[in-house]
Amino acid sequence: MKKLCLLLLGHLLLLAQPTYPELFSSLGTPLYKADLSFSKLPKGKHYSSAVQNYHHNQAKALALSSSKNKKAYFKALRDLEKEHNQIISILKREITTSIKDKDYTNFITINNVGIDTLYQQESFKKQVYSFYLKHKKKKDSAYLEKRIQSEKGYQKLYGIDISSSPVQGESYYKRQKQVILLSRPGCGWCTKLKKFMKSKNIHYKEYNIHKSTKGSQLFKKYHGTGLPMTIIGQQVIRGYAPDSIMSAL
Repeated sequence: MKKLCLLLLGHLLLLAQPTYPELFSSLGTPLYKADLSFSKLPKGKHYSSAVQNYHHNQAKALALSSSKNKKAYFKALRDLEKEHNQIISILKREITTSIKDKDYTNFITINNVGIDTLYQQESFKKQVYSFYLKHKKKKDSAYLEKRIQSEKGYQKLYGIDISSSPVQGESYYKRQKQVILLSRPGCGWCTKLKKFMKSKNIHYKEYNIHKSTKGSQLFKKYHGTGLPMTIIGQQVIRGYAPDSIMSAL
């Protein structure tokens, strides 16, 4: 009877213990995967020593995972998490500086490593995407292209045709719809609309309704009464209406 009681007590104690494997897996696995990503960063940079320390400490934490000292392992993971966050902060500052200095080579080198945790902050993510889309003709990035494609409403968010240079023969994006702008000389709203579309890298074909036969025909076809008039696919947008244009693309 005494042995049975001890056995039951042992089972109860085991049930009362924290579920260490699940906890450590959810915390440790991303940290171990991060080490693989960090190892792809260029060597000899000011952040390289932090990356080397991280690699060393993650190996020590991994060694503790099979030990009986769960508290020590948990502490090692927490310390590793702090190091991880510090490296992410350093890399974000490095990318921001590259954007400021227009150093596209350094910018694309870091981003091509493919560290997903860099892009959790919306403002930083948009800054990266915008800079990339303006300069990707120099060298494209399969990683950033796929990230942008995964963003809902990317066309409206970033206002740019990102289909012009598919990566490795793949067409990730829908082509921008054909945009036709009807205008006339001396039209202030036409000038303002052209500046807006240029700022958003929207490609369009402009027709002067006084000098172009096609422009005049389109103006009559769609019962034009004023300018500018923008035709996107089958949709006609009258006047200066940026929001309507972005929604129609």
